[in-house]
Order: sequence, then structure tokens, then C-alpha cells
Amino acid sequence: MINDRIFTSYERRSQPYVSFGSSRKTFARTKFWPWSVSETLSIIGRKQCTRECQARGSACLAVNYQTNNLQCEVLQSVPSNLTELSDNFEYEYIEMASQTSVFPSAVCDSTCDSTEGHCIKLSTGLSYCRSPKIRCPINYRYSPALDFCYIEISTSADFQTAKSHCESIGARLAVLPTMEHINYIKSERTNGFLGGLRYMVGGEWDPVSRAWKWIDGSLIFGPIDRTLCRVNTDGGVIAWENKYLLMDIDPTVTNKFLCEKVLG
Repeated sequence: MINDRIFTSYERRSQPYVSFGSSRKTFARTKFWPWSVSETLSIIGRKQCTRECQARGSACLAVNYQTNNLQCEVLQSVPSNLTELSDNFEYEYIEMASQTSVFPSAVCDSTCDSTEGHCIKLSTGLSYCRSPKIRCPINYRYSPALDFCYIEISTSADFQTAKSHCESIGARLAVLPTMEHINYIKSERTNGFLGGLRYMVGGEWDPVSRAWKWIDGSLIFGPIDRTLCRVNTDGGVIAWENKYLLMDIDPTVTNKFLCEKVLG
């Protein structure tokens, strides 16, 4: 329905590839790219599909949108030429290379200013509201009070593997800078959103400064009282633990882990 408002029937017949404000065509009807699907989001609108891709940053360069089943396939790479796309009448292929190919149907109104968005006017006469902030993806958990967005990775991994995995999906190992963050994760487990008792997070011992630091460079202990945690040595990495809050663990031991999407 959204697409029918954008293109006339003549345009749909004569332009299987459509581009807005870009030398490379970035939108293709009845086409899809099957080679780099990292995840599939179900029951989602076309506009939300592109927003979810944008929220993943460099981890999503394009999407395959399945119009019949309302499924959104997140793509980590794009073809060098659109002639490499496969034919499938149920799909639309949309690249994130051009902002204007993402939201050609969204019209600016007073809500754009009220949310501190930026109204973009297109040469076609249409406009859209560009959000100033990355949204938390729908398959992540979000705390509005903390502006904290995370996802549980239930596959166990060592610290370096976990860190690399989070980065590959446009996130980082979770940083829990306050007791409120630590208690929020505890409440998530209490409320049934987390199943594990321990999760590796983004804290490690820095031998140069001889201090425990989060991967963003901030100190762990200071904002958080170390005596409330079970960190017995100076070395290794940090895990969130249901009983001990934070604890030191061997970085080579595998654990489940939490990835955080930075929204700032």
C-alpha cells in the first residue's frame, strides 16, 4: 500500500530499478540478494524494515523486503552491480546507500520538530523526517529510563570471540556503567527476559593503567562499589552475575554474553 502511493502503474512497469538522489540505483522491485542475510525480522512494515536496517549501522547495508509475508531480511553486504540480483516477484531489494531511497513516502509535520528530527525536502516534492538518533532494533530489549539497548547472545564464547560478534552486528559488548544498569539486567532475568545466571559484558583489566575499565575506556569501579561485587583479582574480564552483580572471569572461558547497541 505504501509503494502504491509512491509509484504510478506506469512507473512500476517502466522502472524495475528506482533511485532517489544517487548515481547508483538502490531500489529494485521483484529482486533480492540471497547471499548475506544475517537475520530475518517477521511481520514488519516496509518503512520499519528500512529503519531497522539503519539502526544496525554498518552491520546492515541493504534489505530484502518480502511483501507477501511482511518479512525483512537484513543484509551485511551488497552486490557490486544490481544485475547480480536474483529474480523473485515477492521481494523488494532496498540499499541504505541513499537516505532518500529509504523514506520517500514519509511527510514532515509538526511531530518532526517535536522529536528534534530534521526535515529533508526531496526534488520530487516529497519530504521525510530524519531521526537524530539511532533507534533500538525491535529484537533487542530497551530501557527508556537508562536509554539502554541490549540483546542476549545465548551461544557461549570467549571474550575476544564475543567482542568480535557484537561488533559484527553493529553493537559492542554491553557496558554497565551504573548500579541502575546492573540492577536492570537483574530485573530482566527476574521478569523472564534473560535465562542465564551469568553473562560476559564489556569490562576488562587494563594492565597499563592498572585499573578495571569498560571497553569505552571509563572506569568500572568508582561509580560501582567493588565491595558489592566478587572481583577477587586484578586480571581477566568482567561478567554480570545474578548473585554477585559483577565478577572477574578468565577471558578464555566461554560464557553467554550481552551485546549493547549504542544509541547516542
